[in-house]
Amino acid sequence: MNLEAIVQDMPHTQLLYQDDSYAREAPCNILRVVPDDRKSAYIVLDKTIFHPKSGGQPSDRGRLSAAGAIFDVKRAMILSGVIVHWGKYVKDTIQLGSAYANLDWAARYEYMRRHTAAHLYDHCLSSILGRRVETTDSWVGEGSYIGYHGTLPTSEQLRAAETLENEMITKGAKVTSQLMTREEALTLTPEAPNIARLPEDLHLRVVTIEGCQGIPCGGTHLMNIQEIRQFHLKQPEDLGGKYRILFEISLG
Repeated sequence: MNLEAIVQDMPHTQLLYQDDSYAREAPCNILRVVPDDRKSAYIVLDKTIFHPKSGGQPSDRGRLSAAGAIFDVKRAMILSGVIVHWGKYVKDTIQLGSAYANLDWAARYEYMRRHTAAHLYDHCLSSILGRRVETTDSWVGEGSYIGYHGTLPTSEQLRAAETLENEMITKGAKVTSQLMTREEALTLTPEAPNIARLPEDLHLRVVTIEGCQGIPCGGTHLMNIQEIRQFHLKQPEDLGGKYRILFEISLG
């Protein structure tokens, strides 16, 4: 299905997950329903708690309910500021109008923990190396990793950054976010590890872990790094001029 046709003339979706990453359910309005086949469809809402697959974060999953109809959201996608929800009917077919969204919270919370942990490792690795690190990409689904430009640090440096991260997690620090103009964001975050990869948006959302460099990011994050609990490094990958740090988190 052509997503461009689905989002045509649609207003930008209000991103509820950026206002409150902990929102598990919310009322919404269905603006467009485009059948995919007899049992599935693409749906556009006026506002959504479903984070799309973007920025290294997997798509949220969950359920929409409307006037007795039930629709399982399997995947959320974003194009031109509009979130498109693809999924399958569980009961009846869904119509335009009022609906209620429920999130698969267990999966989302793991993404939030991994995403926040990845940003914190950027800070810790930079502190250990004594210089700014530059990220290439990241993934916070299964097989989580952070990609960096440059030469793979020594195992001692990587472990020192891991130790620092876990020390910071134990102490705790608040995580806040703020929407600002692109110019303001770049001025306030000149050492952010993802500066080279930022979109050309007029406004950027800056996420800041207390005591760390702010990072422009549209993903979902924890309120306090203590919720990460424990950060564990896995075997790094040397990609020749780039490298990946594979990691996992645990409840400790």
